[in-house]
Amino acid sequence: MVERDNSRRRWLPVAGWLLAVLCAAVAGWWAASRVTQPPEISTPMASTTTVAVVEGSVEVAQEYGIDATWQASPLGVNGYSGTLTHLGVSPAGTRLDVGDVAYSVDLQPAVMAVGAIPAFRTLETGDEGADVKQLQRFLKSQGFDPGSVNGRYGSSTADAVDRWSAHLGLPMDGRVPLGRIVFVPSLPATIATVPGARLGLRVQPGDELLTGPSGEPRFTFRVLPEDVGRTVEGMQVSMRVGEDVWRAEVASLAADPDTGATIAVLRPVTGATSICGDDCADAVAVGNQAVLPGTLVIVPQTSGAQVPTTAIGADAKGVTFVTMASGERRPVTVKASSDGASIVSGVDAGERVVITSAGA
Repeated sequence: MVERDNSRRRWLPVAGWLLAVLCAAVAGWWAASRVTQPPEISTPMASTTTVAVVEGSVEVAQEYGIDATWQASPLGVNGYSGTLTHLGVSPAGTRLDVGDVAYSVDLQPAVMAVGAIPAFRTLETGDEGADVKQLQRFLKSQGFDPGSVNGRYGSSTADAVDRWSAHLGLPMDGRVPLGRIVFVPSLPATIATVPGARLGLRVQPGDELLTGPSGEPRFTFRVLPEDVGRTVEGMQVSMRVGEDVWRAEVASLAADPDTGATIAVLRPVTGATSICGDDCADAVAVGNQAVLPGTLVIVPQTSGAQVPTTAIGADAKGVTFVTMASGERRPVTVKASSDGASIVSGVDAGERVVITSAGA
């Protein structure tokens, strides 16, 4: 019995040493495995968010100052000698029509009429020519019938002249003195006085007292550098003139020869013949320049089904699509985009589309 106990005591230290060695070996293996394994990387999980398709609208517009320039050229020729006693037009321009009085010299009126040939002589019975025919057309347009419009100054024309003279409060002598009529190519027209014209000014036959526009004003604007690539022919432009809005469209783009900046030239909108019509003088004087507040419509207002632009993807063939809440990938056509929103066709308001964002 004593011998068995002594034997057990001899093996206890050996067993303890073996256990210690085993534990050390296990601990070393675990440590080595942790060192050789690559570190774990936290990978953000992709989360999906759905949003409802809504009815909306998109428009992109840029404010600009529109330069309006109205070139002028001499119009008509004065035939009187004397002092300016009345001016029926302003330096900025006044709209005149056939029969209107443009000015008076020594209280004698200068009346506007249409004709390609300037007045160059006193007209009276026995005269013939194209200027007589212009006078006859004028008389007939004013309600004083001269009979046949044949270019021959006969008694019927003289009688019509007397009735017209009486209407103006002038002597009736059957004659039209030089200066009484100012022939211009077309009327109505916006007509201005030449610089320096004023009451009391002494004038002579042949003086150019009036100016008229060479066509319509020219409307342009300098395109912002960031807008050059997306400004194209046909884009709509509106200009505010008082309570009115003038509408135009981009006709062409050209480089300014002095600065190299891109200049957009405007034209009337399709189907129109004028940008400002009869109201041009409301904003710019003949022979002068003005700057009008305007708006360039880069993306016209477009309405329809609106989705966040981030919900739109494109496949390898370039087909745009959205992913529906059900997981369906549905093709859509993008009609307009601005400020993170897009108007599309192919989905309806009330449906839900997916926006995918990492870590959301």
